[in-house]
Amino acid sequence: MAADASLPPRQPLRFKLYAITDRGLCVPRTLYDTVHGLLDVGVSAIQLREKDLSDTAFIKLAEPLCQLCHTYSAQLFINSRIKIATEIGADGLHLPGDSGSVKKVIEETNHRFIIGSSVHAHTEAKQREMEGADFITYSPIYPTLSKPGYGPTISPDQIGLEDDLEGLRKVTEQVNIPVFALGGITPQRVGECLNAGAYGVAVMSGVMSPENGAQRAKLYLRQLLG
Repeated sequence: MAADASLPPRQPLRFKLYAITDRGLCVPRTLYDTVHGLLDVGVSAIQLREKDLSDTAFIKLAEPLCQLCHTYSAQLFINSRIKIATEIGADGLHLPGDSGSVKKVIEETNHRFIIGSSVHAHTEAKQREMEGADFITYSPIYPTLSKPGYGPTISPDQIGLEDDLEGLRKVTEQVNIPVFALGGITPQRVGECLNAGAYGVAVMSGVMSPENGAQRAKLYLRQLLG
């Protein structure tokens, strides 16, 4: 089935590294300073996740981050909170896999946002494409110690024992929108994901470190952009 013809044409994405926030991983640095460091080394897309915050606390965090991103000509994506994304002038929305129709969100927001969506199966990926998503994140590719929102926690001795590169390949072959690989992606694994058809990678813990997040972001960008 083809994508809905009533939706506007999708614009090309301006990024291949999609950085996802977790302020708890940044301590003792602030999330603002951590994101600032990422922007300094060339990261151009940030997803503000922080699902545990109230709307009041979230918007207090989001407003200065949105201004900071725009100073760098980078794009800020807001996870789920459509009203806040609209109020602060964010560039995009990221919708979880269990959210309602992407097409409905597009219509409700008058086509103003770039929209990404989380998926965990090729059938979900095709559905999101038909509904009008501009890109998807597919996860988990590799087992990780912490997969927020993406299934059960993996114990340390399981790391590296399995991957889902074949699932990633299947998704990329069945959709015509960019697919970002997510879950346990290290700079050394970027090439495997690209070879499986990924457009780029989405990373949380790999870039949220208070000690070397920005330096690791440079490594991701080098692998992605050459």
